[in-house]
Amino acid sequence: MMRVLVTGADGFVGRHLLQLLLKNGYSVAGTFYSHRPQLKGIEWLQCNIRERNEVDTLIRQVQPDHVYHLAAISSPTGSFAAERLVYDTNFWGTLNLLEAIRNFAPQSRILHVGSAQCYGKPNELPITESHELKPESPYAVSKAAADLLCYQYFCTHGLHIIRARPFNHTGPGQDASFVCSNFAKQVASIELGRQEPTISVGNLDIERDFSDVRDVVCAYELLIDKGTAGEAYNVGAGTPISIRDILSHLIGFCSEPVHVQVEESLLRGSESKKIYADIKKVSVATGWRSHYDVQTTLNDLFVTWLHQLDETAVKQ
Repeated sequence: MMRVLVTGADGFVGRHLLQLLLKNGYSVAGTFYSHRPQLKGIEWLQCNIRERNEVDTLIRQVQPDHVYHLAAISSPTGSFAAERLVYDTNFWGTLNLLEAIRNFAPQSRILHVGSAQCYGKPNELPITESHELKPESPYAVSKAAADLLCYQYFCTHGLHIIRARPFNHTGPGQDASFVCSNFAKQVASIELGRQEPTISVGNLDIERDFSDVRDVVCAYELLIDKGTAGEAYNVGAGTPISIRDILSHLIGFCSEPVHVQVEESLLRGSESKKIYADIKKVSVATGWRSHYDVQTTLNDLFVTWLHQLDETAVKQ
């Protein structure tokens, strides 16, 4: 049976990837940092990706055929207040993993999950994989550096590494620090009568490329099998949607009228008006296409928050 390792398996994307891998019959090991997750069917292994000895032990023990590298600190905004931790985790942690694989499991196929944040502000749209990397936050710099590190390990050591560059993605279980989930949680709170029917917002007119996390992990599974080693692949919807339209969809699920007010402190003057991906490369290489439309994704996110907030109230 194919042996698969997922680093950062206890995160938002990791949990969805684990469910897909279990469904498809893999033997799966997943790493966590502090609190052991409850998902059954996984060999859970505690590992700090920043500690070289722990990562060496992990790879020696698991001997994976496939490695999905998701472990990272993933907040672009929060990265400005924790630069060293972000670099230690996202760059040096990736180096620890690649060295361990090179020494103890060089036959592994590796998918490095990077970020479209490494492109920075686009000069032209849609963004292709050949777009210059111009990262604008410590998070984006760490992801761009790790992306290039993976390419170097492919060239120098012959490791079978594929680089994914996902654009914005959302779906059930996403933390409320991200815009779609934040709005969904607030609308669910209003629906349950736990919040005044007002939502404070920033710039609603910016447009971004949002995918469903369940589509994204399907792309990852296809890429590790069918992607070309050394290559980078954008993963996204390939079409932009405004934050205004996202909020409008979510408010439409609420039985109460909702007032939207612009909060000056939430406005960011330097944001790009529109960003979206060219996804022809991943589609041609793997046959991947999305199955979830925006309405379905946001409805599932809203319903998940309804249930979670209800359960929290019962426990209290």
